[in-house]
Amino acid sequence: MKRHKLRIPLWIFGALSLASSPATGAGAQQAGFNRAATTQKVVALTFDADMTPGMLRELKSGKVASWYNENVIAILRKERVPATLFLTGLWIETYPAATRNLSGDPLFELGNHSYSHGGFRLPCYGLSAIGKSSETAEVQKTDALLKKHATAFRKYFRFPGLCSAADNVRNVEAQGYTVIGGDVHGGDGFERNPARIALGVAGHVRPGSIVVLHLHGGPNAPQTANALPKIIGKLRARGYTFVKISDLLKLRAGV
Repeated sequence: MKRHKLRIPLWIFGALSLASSPATGAGAQQAGFNRAATTQKVVALTFDADMTPGMLRELKSGKVASWYNENVIAILRKERVPATLFLTGLWIETYPAATRNLSGDPLFELGNHSYSHGGFRLPCYGLSAIGKSSETAEVQKTDALLKKHATAFRKYFRFPGLCSAADNVRNVEAQGYTVIGGDVHGGDGFERNPARIALGVAGHVRPGSIVVLHLHGGPNAPQTANALPKIIGKLRARGYTFVKISDLLKLRAGV
């Protein structure tokens, strides 16, 4: 991802997916439930709907047509692949009808991805800082929006950039949330080669894996939908079944 830093604003860079291997730099720290310890060939696809204030400005100015990659949802529905979707509060406010539609589909379950997609622990891939005094509000504002616009949702929380420290995790858990990470990073941020995304995902999945991809599309994740059929096909060919996070949580946590 370093090749993008000189030409891409940091707020955009931080809003995206990381590499296809677990995050190890820029302050990232894996925390929470990252995979299930199982020999069953099950895998959970998850999709983050990021929305930063900068992304919202681009949408309102017309620079970006949409931050909702509806083709991702269409493919999941066509292939009957369940998924867990993590929504930011700004995204929910921008797409309340889509939030309600997605929450009403039994194929999906919704989780909380903070309100403004800032970093809870810095440095975190260029994300702006979430102050300690704002951490609870970042969770609760989106919780309130999910209650308002979704017919149902899960008390699952994913940190922006997967960056957190132990005190951040404790604060989120104190609000009744389970922190969800992932062990396979889709690498769909800025990537323009869908075959590369699919190969990266398929090459890292193991029984009980959680794959982190993105739902916002646009210039920030332009090839997610094109890579998705390849990901599904490759994993099915390897004998994998797709499940939601709620299914993996019934199994023991793995490392």
